[in-house]
Amino acid sequence: MAEVDITINGRSYRISCKDGEEERIKSLSTLINDQVQKLSEKIGQLGEARMILLASLVLLDKSDEVEKEAEKIISITSEKIEKLAKKFSYE
Repeated sequence: MAEVDITINGRSYRISCKDGEEERIKSLSTLINDQVQKLSEKIGQLGEARMILLASLVLLDKSDEVEKEAEKIISITSEKIEKLAKKFSYE
């Protein structure tokens, strides 16, 4: 199992992860850190744990919105493909 050092809100953490996932963990931690910085600029410091929690909730909310939009696009695209397939089928 690999370990990676990340920094959130100026504080370093050592995180265990699967071998080969180090860069992904660093990338995700950068997203969290960026969100923590944005929140601290807007509302000030609330305490480290609360800031990380709030940043994580904001990011998960954004992720959920993107996932729902992707599902909607996939559904619309699927319907269009089915219509085209029926239009050009030789049954």
